[in-house]
Amino acid sequence: MSVPDLETYRRRAEEFVGALDSEYYEHFSGRKPVCDTTAVYDRYPELFTREAVVELDALYHRTAEEDAKRRLAYLSAFTVDGFMGEQTKHLVDEIANTEGSTTIEVDGETIGLRQAGVVQGNEAGAARRARIQGARLAATEEHLNPLLERHWRRCHDLAADLGYPNYMELYSEVKGLDYGLLRAELEGFLRDTAGLYERVMDRLARQRLGITLAQLTYADLPYLWRAPGFDDVFTADGLVPALRHTLAGMHIDLDSQANVHLDTEVRELKSPRAFCAPVRVPDEIYLVVLPHGGQDDYAALLHEAGHTQHFAHTSRDLPFEYRHLGDNAVTEAFAFIFDHLVVNRRWLAHYLQFTEADDFVRFASVNDLYFMRRYAAKLAYETELHTHAGELRGVAAEYSRRLSEATMVDVPEAMYLADVDDGFYCASYLRAGMLEGALRMMLQDRHGMDWFRNDAAGAWLKELWSYGQHFTAEKLLLKQGGGRLDTDPLRHHFERALGR
Repeated sequence: MSVPDLETYRRRAEEFVGALDSEYYEHFSGRKPVCDTTAVYDRYPELFTREAVVELDALYHRTAEEDAKRRLAYLSAFTVDGFMGEQTKHLVDEIANTEGSTTIEVDGETIGLRQAGVVQGNEAGAARRARIQGARLAATEEHLNPLLERHWRRCHDLAADLGYPNYMELYSEVKGLDYGLLRAELEGFLRDTAGLYERVMDRLARQRLGITLAQLTYADLPYLWRAPGFDDVFTADGLVPALRHTLAGMHIDLDSQANVHLDTEVRELKSPRAFCAPVRVPDEIYLVVLPHGGQDDYAALLHEAGHTQHFAHTSRDLPFEYRHLGDNAVTEAFAFIFDHLVVNRRWLAHYLQFTEADDFVRFASVNDLYFMRRYAAKLAYETELHTHAGELRGVAAEYSRRLSEATMVDVPEAMYLADVDDGFYCASYLRAGMLEGALRMMLQDRHGMDWFRNDAAGAWLKELWSYGQHFTAEKLLLKQGGGRLDTDPLRHHFERALGR
């Protein structure tokens, strides 16, 4: 591939990324009822051929200069992702549209499958929660799992077609990650936090639901984590103003950011969960929210605002690979920095006038520990799934076993494919958690617990955001003097919040 051809490829790749994110924005914001990523892929047929994958890989291995090699590594990973996406585009659309159109019937009420989790989270009655959960699982088994099985078997076949022993080996090489080593680090985290987790989770179940951890069911979890008892603090009307005031404390005027488009319109088909669509980094970023209130709504919006500000402050002088591609653990870490403001007592008091927040901070910290343990178990499961040969139904029991052991709640087998993201994205969340834990310690140690109102802290974050995803999580942490990426900062935060 000659340099002019490579530059043309990069230009077309950036156009594709923008078009794909625009399609996701239109669909999940409720503006467009049908998701049509197939049409997007069809406009860029030259990008994701097997020949492009092979050629970019060969060019990467021939390149010696560090920056050029890093850019090619990111571009090669993007091309592999795109090759997988192009080969499965019809299935991906069918899955998204099936999920969007499927409904369940509970007690004579028709509920959209995508909205059912919200309904379940707001349901105070345990018996009705169980009925909603049962209907969700049945719909997943009937409508989604057959499509998901086809999708993942096709992805596994494609990895073999590219010459790799399995999907895990393919992604380990193109992402430059040793998933086995990461899995070992997280299995140590699971062992080290098991006693603490069991104690605090049992206490939370008793306080919030009047039952023990042993009695807690998978159907209860959406309601437990929804925590409607805190709704008088985390109001729907206060959601966007809280974000505006938080950003203002960092000298960011959300309403003056011409490159950020805040979408708060109510639409029937709009996703109930906030999301960010970085269509053109840094010039066209969408932050989409459907305010409904509750502490989970605030955490979700802050998380997506972290992504939004990262992309909006990325230097436009960076090449495409560093603005749109790279290590997603980096942008997820910035998102976690923002959503963890809800466990910061100073932030709660200053922006929400929530001064007696001990119970909430403890609750939110247990919630964080639950999800870190859950993702650690997902990584272990996915390393099994993506080396598995033959019928995938055989790993459903492994999924249930691993997640049930980590969360200490029986997790149904039916979610064994619906709970899997492409390209080992769970590893990005886990590494993001480690990076965020270290960066949060730096912010608090250097600028205090109210760092979110400190000019120097805001300037430091803006500098980090300006790098886009030039650096991997490991290199970004080293660049800031933070040492090795590991779970020690996370343990520190959890022990500080929850005790040993």
